[in-house]
Amino acid sequence: MAKSAVKILDSKVSYRKEGNTLRVIVLGKIERWKEATLIAWLLAWTFCGIVVANEWFNATDEQTKVVFFAFLVFWAYFLWRVGRTLIFRLGGNELIEVNEDSLVLKKSFYTYGKTKSYFLDNIEKFGVIQLSKTSFAYTYENGWWVLGGEKLGFEYMGKYIKFAMQVDEKTVEKLSVLIEKQIKSNLKKTT
Repeated sequence: MAKSAVKILDSKVSYRKEGNTLRVIVLGKIERWKEATLIAWLLAWTFCGIVVANEWFNATDEQTKVVFFAFLVFWAYFLWRVGRTLIFRLGGNELIEVNEDSLVLKKSFYTYGKTKSYFLDNIEKFGVIQLSKTSFAYTYENGWWVLGGEKLGFEYMGKYIKFAMQVDEKTVEKLSVLIEKQIKSNLKKTT
């Protein structure tokens, strides 16, 4: 059987359909100036942490050491968050696969990432996630400096699962229809 061609929905989203399997790739790439800004922020944040860590080691007063330590915990958390976001933006992607009996999601950092499978029979209320455009959550989730902004979701055994990060509004509608159609088609074939 010949492989089907890759089809492009937009600059970040492409898919391939082969028989009962639909594979969608959502790229994590952003514009070069945004990458440069993220790198600059990470370097500045690292420099600040090094300066504070140096002061922490040289401090003699216990209260001062506690304050520096508290800052370093805060600093380390945000260093991890921004580092993770940068790695994803430089070479990460999301894999969405609908096969005969499950929906498979994987958020990859280059080639590393966890794969999670969800049986099609247990997926309920699949659709586009609706957030008010004037809400803080919408603004924050769609920022290029964070990982998030999932646009599709479904209920699965009491949990709400979200995926398809920062896909634009026109494309998310097409993607939703494409995935939902494949899920329904595969469910009909198994019954």
